[in-house]
Amino acid sequence: MKKQTLLVICLISFLLAGSSFYAATQYIDAMAAEKLFAPVIKVAAGKEISAFEPITQDDVILVQEEVDEILPGSARDLDTVLGKRSTQTMYEGEQLLVEKLTDSQLLPEKGEARYEFPLLSIHPLTELRKGDHVKIWVKYKSLTELKDYPTPLHFRKTNDTADLLFESQLASVRDSNGIEIYTLKPSLLPSPDQMDSIFHGSREKPLQNGEKRYRDYRVQPTALPAFIGFNLTDEEYVIITEAMSYGMLQVGHIMGSKEQAS
Repeated sequence: MKKQTLLVICLISFLLAGSSFYAATQYIDAMAAEKLFAPVIKVAAGKEISAFEPITQDDVILVQEEVDEILPGSARDLDTVLGKRSTQTMYEGEQLLVEKLTDSQLLPEKGEARYEFPLLSIHPLTELRKGDHVKIWVKYKSLTELKDYPTPLHFRKTNDTADLLFESQLASVRDSNGIEIYTLKPSLLPSPDQMDSIFHGSREKPLQNGEKRYRDYRVQPTALPAFIGFNLTDEEYVIITEAMSYGMLQVGHIMGSKEQAS
């Protein structure tokens, strides 16, 4: 075999080997990238999704994110979020968690109506936010106070301390001016901002970098909650109004509701 022919064969073999090596490394890199990155849905740049407002195509974006940065339960498919509502305000760049999305508009269903009650008559046992599934109890007055009371007609009094009336969903939290503030927390003393709202009402306040927390749900609201609302049947409304005369209503958040599990 001529030396020139041998060189050509060697060159071709070298090129084939190089091409195979390049293709293999590209395939490995692609596989590695597929493992290191995955799609996730975030709030689009310049957007803010308000609580219980429908999510539109313009509100969100599908991006490739490092797997280590993706939160458990983050939405990966646009079709699973469009038209749904977030149970809390979400900000630019925030990942959409499936457990925080709902199809519910918290409107009364057939046979229900919206009723709002002053917090003077209701004591929250836990931190509550609009949309929370709750248990409603009646904590009875003392035996001395109730000694002349008749047997309740619309609920059962099974002991001298407290009874569970029924389960419901918190549909609204408002201040004394009727402004929706979403959240209320049990506290012994109101914060300075809340005291200010008592005398001056709720005012729109500019958000600064460190102040977005106050608009989030699980934090102390800047306005003082005055009313909370439920979507109730006629029977449930009668139960609540009768129970109020026997004691203080107490409301507690149900952890891990059916809606969150679905």
